[in-house]
Amino acid sequence: MSSADRVGDVVLEVDEDGALLATIDRPEALNALSPRVLDGLLEAVGRADRGGHPVLVVQGRGGTLSAGADLAHLLSVQSDREAVRGYVADIGAVNLAIEAAQAVSIAVVDGYAVAGGCELLLACDLTVATDRARIGDRHLEYGLLPGAGSSVRLPRAVPPPLARRLMLTGELVDGATAHAWGLVTHLVPAEALRGELAALRARLARHSPTALRGMKQMYREGGTLPHREALDRELELFLEHLGTPTVAEGLQAFRDGRPPQFPDQWKKEHP
Repeated sequence: MSSADRVGDVVLEVDEDGALLATIDRPEALNALSPRVLDGLLEAVGRADRGGHPVLVVQGRGGTLSAGADLAHLLSVQSDREAVRGYVADIGAVNLAIEAAQAVSIAVVDGYAVAGGCELLLACDLTVATDRARIGDRHLEYGLLPGAGSSVRLPRAVPPPLARRLMLTGELVDGATAHAWGLVTHLVPAEALRGELAALRARLARHSPTALRGMKQMYREGGTLPHREALDRELELFLEHLGTPTVAEGLQAFRDGRPPQFPDQWKKEHP
């Protein structure tokens, strides 16, 4: 790992495969999404894209991803409608930035991911959860409504009846249930989390960042276009990608019977 760098309440460091690890560091507040946390997460996305990092890991100190919005901060600005709007819009902007990031984003949950924390999870491409995870929308528990994406992303992440269940009951589900429902992509034993996460980061880092970005673009656009338009767009993106050095190296490696060495792959000497 590189030396850690703190931005707001998020600690940033780079692993040996070039993944940028963003750790929310407010365990005493269950990593609630304060303005300082949002500043750090936004910087993490920008730094990942500027630095060509293939993977962005979003996690929380102590295992909890986030308990959601910082209610103490929300109470402090409650009487100022524009301040409330700005704060919640900032949470949404972080989620949009993560969703649109060039890097593949991985949320890690070894504790709670509730309300705004669940919204943060939903914005990530992949989620690694342990059997100790507890995940849910949870806004109704305090008479609140979501404002940073869960009412939109949840019904697209899981079957609508399950999305309604999470949103209307406010219940939490464990990691195994979340995995069975399709809410998280990887379920690992708590004691194996570190090794499994490192293996996933390394696997993603083997791929060309150019190709990873293209694949992310395909599934983002494919999910919003009508069926035939999505198929046409896939072919268009494939043809655009075909002339890149990534494809040239991949095909040559196949011909040579060797692992590809993509020209844009992360190198340890990468700036």
